[in-house]
Formats: sequence, C-alpha cells, structure tokens
Amino acid sequence: MSKSNFEHNDNGTSIQVTVDITKIVKYLCFAGVIIVGIIFGTKCFQNMLKEGLIEIE
Repeated sequence: MSKSNFEHNDNGTSIQVTVDITKIVKYLCFAGVIIVGIIFGTKCFQNMLKEGLIEIE
C-alpha cells in the first residue's frame, strides 16, 4: 500500500512524493523487536549478575 502525491507548479516544475506505508510499518516492527530485545537482555544480564551466575573481571 502506497500513497502518492503529485504537485505541478506554474513554472513547469513538478514534485512527486511517494510514501510506502508497508515499508514504514515493517521497519517500525523491526525496531520495536530490537528495542524489546535490548531491554530484556539487559534485565536478564543484571539478574545474572545479582544472582552471582556471572562475574565481571
């Protein structure tokens, strides 16, 4: 699904803007998954440090 907007000016120039909604939604979903993964991974790492399962040298 894409939305197209075409403008024509009086001086002979034209501008065409095309927005592809499906690509925007796809990349927003990928970004959301990555952000949630980073938050979950960081929380798990902190819990492992607290429990003493890993040690930082």
